[in-house]
Amino acid sequence: MPLNPRLLRRLFAGGAIVAALLVAGFYIRNLLKTPRKVPGSSEKIPDTIIQRTKGFTFSQQEGGRTVYTIQAARFEQYKAGGRFALHDVSIIVYGRQGDRSDQIYGSDFEYDPGTGNVVSKGEVRIDLESESKVLPGHDRAPSREMKSLIHVKTTDLTFNRKSGLATTSQRIEFRIPEANGSAVGATYDSRSNDLMLKSAVTLVTTGQRKASITSQSAVITKDPRRLILQSARMEQDQRSTLADKVTVTLRDDDTIDRILGAGNIQLTQAGPKGYNLSAAEAEVVMGQRNQARTGTLFGGVTFERHGDSLAKGKAGRVLLDFGPDNRVSKAHGEDSVELTQGAAGKSQQIQAAAIDLFIENGKRLEKAVTLGPAEIQVTQAQSKTVITAGQFEGKFDARNHLKSVFGTPNTKVVSSNPGKPDRTATSRDVSAAFNDQGVISSVEQTGDFHYQEGPQTASADRAHYTVSDDNITLSGSPRVTDTGVTLTADEVQLNRKTGNATAHGNVKATFAESKAQPGGAMLASADPIHVTGTSMTSNRSTEIATFSNARLWQSADIIEGPIISFDRVHRSLQAQGNQSGQVHSVFVQPDKGKSIPVNVTADKLSYVDADRKAVYTHNVLVHSGQTTMNADTIQVFLRPRVDQGPETASQLDHIVALGEIQIDQNGRKATGNRVVYTAQEQKFVLTASEGKRPSIFDAEHGQISGDSLTFFSADDRVLVDSKESSHTVIQTRINDTSKK
Repeated sequence: MPLNPRLLRRLFAGGAIVAALLVAGFYIRNLLKTPRKVPGSSEKIPDTIIQRTKGFTFSQQEGGRTVYTIQAARFEQYKAGGRFALHDVSIIVYGRQGDRSDQIYGSDFEYDPGTGNVVSKGEVRIDLESESKVLPGHDRAPSREMKSLIHVKTTDLTFNRKSGLATTSQRIEFRIPEANGSAVGATYDSRSNDLMLKSAVTLVTTGQRKASITSQSAVITKDPRRLILQSARMEQDQRSTLADKVTVTLRDDDTIDRILGAGNIQLTQAGPKGYNLSAAEAEVVMGQRNQARTGTLFGGVTFERHGDSLAKGKAGRVLLDFGPDNRVSKAHGEDSVELTQGAAGKSQQIQAAAIDLFIENGKRLEKAVTLGPAEIQVTQAQSKTVITAGQFEGKFDARNHLKSVFGTPNTKVVSSNPGKPDRTATSRDVSAAFNDQGVISSVEQTGDFHYQEGPQTASADRAHYTVSDDNITLSGSPRVTDTGVTLTADEVQLNRKTGNATAHGNVKATFAESKAQPGGAMLASADPIHVTGTSMTSNRSTEIATFSNARLWQSADIIEGPIISFDRVHRSLQAQGNQSGQVHSVFVQPDKGKSIPVNVTADKLSYVDADRKAVYTHNVLVHSGQTTMNADTIQVFLRPRVDQGPETASQLDHIVALGEIQIDQNGRKATGNRVVYTAQEQKFVLTASEGKRPSIFDAEHGQISGDSLTFFSADDRVLVDSKESSHTVIQTRINDTSKK
């Protein structure tokens, strides 16, 4: 029971109160063994009295030093039973060195030889441990109501010299420096030096920090030197302490050795920062100068703090270390420790086999260190985050709120929300920061980080999570997989709320687990689709990923561009050029039993695999063998991918070009506003559009124009169709430089 050590010492000193009071019985008994007449007394004595004396003094000396002095105004011995009586008595007991004295005084004392009882009639007062000017060998008595350390008052005290027991059923009142006390009824055993205060024991301090101590009863023993309080209670300021039993043991120099509490120990602090502490048993070990050294609470310890800083905790046992002014400097809890801060639905809880709490100035919780595997639960509305680790170290702010925690090794963070899959992250180390409301503001995990949320998994060397934007930033060889998509980069950022992802540096994404799409072309295969780039953003709801400085390929089909947006669900893509470059793609077409590449570049590309159509716009250039074609817009139609090996690019079926078109083929130049090219025949058909007739120019025949011009890249034929001339075949005789 955490009582004030100095106060307990004073209370123990109160054990001398009744003891000294009963010494009067011994002194009276010794004095009255041999009744003495005082010379000069001529007063007539009644028949009931053997002798009567007025005003006498008796002193007992040992070794030339006065041990005690008894003074009385009147002395009487009665015939009936040989009883003796002293009136207006003062007894002075001197210290061994003659530097102190105790004084006992009262109106009437009576001794009955038949029963062996010495009885005080009426009020008795005692002054203990008084300073005295009496020197050895002198009998001068100090004045009454001396400035002593202990003042005592009681009535009707009975001492039996045969049994050595002294009792009183009356109220005992006493004053000690900085305290007043009382009790009702007492028994003192002079042989064992045990004192029992029977009921209503009270001690009230008068010092700067006032306190009130009450108990149902108390026992003070000399061997061993201890004070036992039953149903004890201490009130101090707004604090109260209770216990079924309190035992205080003292050393030989009357300093407190230890304080033991047993049964229903309760410590309560009222006010805005109030709390309740309970335990089955407690022990406080004292050092020098009444300084508490260590304390132990056991048998099931619980703690609860009220007000605006709600907290509660429990442990099987709590060990305490004390600093200056008996303030707790460290608390060690063990055996299923729980510490919770905050209200229900908005709390932090630490669970551990054992935990050390370091306390600054006995007030501010500085840090907490768990021993062995531990768990931290953070609850916010319907969401809950559980962090586990081999050990935690937590730091607290000025309001004793948890502000940061570090855990290692084998850490695990699990976030749960109703109706959603758990988010689980493991790593070697974990660091978490909390805001003023006790909510996690950020979490950082390092060393072999792994994450899973439903089908989404991730790994990296380091992960940093911020609550404000709900983002996880992965670095150190991050890798993310989600429903058939694998992503690697120098850094990856995942948004836990939306599922969107952002990646930077050496980005590579692989889209797998796709089924072959019948009737498709460039993206129809079941083979994985790979995309690389310097950055990426993806939208989980639409499954569209946008890459910068990108290269996309599936089997032999390749598309490159400054920006590529890939729609996985619809197997489509958008590619966009910029100042750094254009979009580039490659197809193949048959030529004399083999396949030759067809390269297409443009400022923009739009492709939908279900249509097998790639639309290129702005600054479009098509290059294949000896033929190049420029146009504003080109639509490339591909053949269905049927029985094509993985090393074969998509095959060109035909091209439709619109706008300002220029075709250059081995010196033959053609212009027009609309061209249809058929890959199987390698045939170009130029038709009039918007009132502009197509034309072909070569060095031998000059320029040819018509409403429709058809020519073939494999020979020199040109078919002209116009209102003036129809189906005219002209042999252009263009030299084939490839045959030179």
